[in-house]
Order: sequence, then structure tokens, then C-alpha cells
Amino acid sequence: MGSIIIRTPQNEASSRYRYYNIFFSNFISYLKEKFDVEEDTYFEYANIRSYPVTLLNNDSRSDLLECEMIIENKETKEFVVLSVSDSLTGAILNHQSNPLCKKILVAQFDEQNIKNHLREPQNFYKYRPWIYFPSNEFDLDSKYQKRISLSELTDKFCFWGTSIEDRKILSNFNEEYFSGGLPIGDFNGYSEKLIQFKVALSIAGRAEFCYRDVENFGMGIPIIRFEYKNKMYNHLIPNFHYVSVNRPEDLYYDRLGNKEHAEMIENRFREVKDDKEFLDYISRNARKYYEDYLSPKGSVEFTYKILDLETWI
Repeated sequence: MGSIIIRTPQNEASSRYRYYNIFFSNFISYLKEKFDVEEDTYFEYANIRSYPVTLLNNDSRSDLLECEMIIENKETKEFVVLSVSDSLTGAILNHQSNPLCKKILVAQFDEQNIKNHLREPQNFYKYRPWIYFPSNEFDLDSKYQKRISLSELTDKFCFWGTSIEDRKILSNFNEEYFSGGLPIGDFNGYSEKLIQFKVALSIAGRAEFCYRDVENFGMGIPIIRFEYKNKMYNHLIPNFHYVSVNRPEDLYYDRLGNKEHAEMIENRFREVKDDKEFLDYISRNARKYYEDYLSPKGSVEFTYKILDLETWI
């Protein structure tokens, strides 16, 4: 049995702040079945500031956020990095030239942005897309079962979320086709409304992937959005996993879209809203993606697989 050190700063406030914190806890439990695990996982101020870390090799240093993890092989001193940060951090960038750094999984994987921050282009091979997560621990399966039992759905697309003030495009939609544009409130009440709509809008928040996307996949609600720029490890396919709208060249951040951009989404919605076969197809594919890669069980097993940690045993 190999020996590893797991570093991720958590405390009482951060441990259930987001689902990724719960994922980290579940992933540690999974790794304990395969390795002798030493934990460096408590930091009193984890919910306030980053945690300074010096690795076993003593050459690489970085601060870790509560949304990040480093796993080290105690024998070889090789290590891997996992980050759910919305922006590029020291944990993502500082280890790129260290030969002992074997892989860096980035949840918000913007390929061009990463390449723009590399000191040496040949280091890009270490960077890999990862997965994304729901905002917290919810019973998405029961919502999925309830939705597929519904015979009538509201003939609109919808969005409720956080950071509404940053999503300027929401104010440009026509109420004839769109509902929402307000904060979520209680998740159970929000999801009960959501599952009754034909389509949910996906719109970026602080970064492109949004908790709402994963939650919608889990509940079997087809999402409509401009084509993704960011990537997951297994790519999300336009008009297979989601209803895709061609992204105009002048729109880098879809959340800042104007009336013209909003009308592009409305027009696409009108094209598909009565095509039940197509929307059911999107729903099934998205739900399968969730089950395989984003669900509590799938996310742990898939992350272990793509990190190639089996070679450390």
C-alpha cells in the first residue's frame, strides 16, 4: 500500500460551504481504501484566507484555497493538483516547471487563458480539464424522477441564480419566452419551480461553468446556452448534452450580452421548444453525463481514474 499526503485547507465553516468541499471529504475517504493517508486538511482560517504550503520536495510553494487540493506521493515526492477556483491561482501556476508535478486538474479549464500564463509552453501537457459540481448536497435524483413524471411543462426557458447583478443579459430577455432573473432562495422551492419548465438557461457567473449547469444535468432539465469555451475532461457536445447557440465573436462573456445576444437565445428556444423528441434527447444525454462523471459516486471514481493514482499503489 502506497503512502500519500493530502493537503486541502478546511475548517468548520468551509467543510460544507460548497459541494466541492464535500467532494474532497468523500475523495479522501475513497483514497484511504487504497493508500496509507496522512492528512494536512485543517486550517483555522480556511474560510477567510489561503493556506501556505511547502511540499515534500521543498522546491514548490504555493498558497492553497479551500477549493483546492494537492496529493503527494511520500516515496517519490511526485504530486498532483486539483482546483475548483474560478480564476488561475498559485496552486495552478506555481508548479508548472517542477518535474515532480505530474498533473494539474482545472475545473474552469480555459485553454487559451492557461497557455497565456505559462512560463514555458511545453508545460501545458500537465494541465487537464476536470469536472464541475453542484453548489451543494441536494437530492437531484428525486427531482429527476419527479420531472420525468410530468406530462405538461411551462412553455418558457428560465433562470434563477446568484450574482444576478453580474448577469446583465438577464435584463434583455422577453418575458414572453423567459421567466426568472431573480435570486434562487430556498433550493427546494427553486427546484420545484425549475423542473416544470421546458428548458433552463445556462449563463456564466464568475467563470463559465456554473453550479446551475450541473444541477440541471442531474435533474434532467435541458439547458440552452452559447457554445461553451471552457472544457470538461470529457467534452460537453453542443446539441447533444445541451441546446447550443452559436457564440458570436463579439461576445467573450455571455453574462454581459446585450439585447441582440438575448434574441439569439430566444430564437433558438423558439426553434426547439416544441420538439419534444430533441429536448428529451438532450435531457437523457445530460443526465447520463451527470451519472457517469458529476454525481457523488461518479465524480469520485472518475477523478481517481484521470489522476492515474493507480500507478502509486
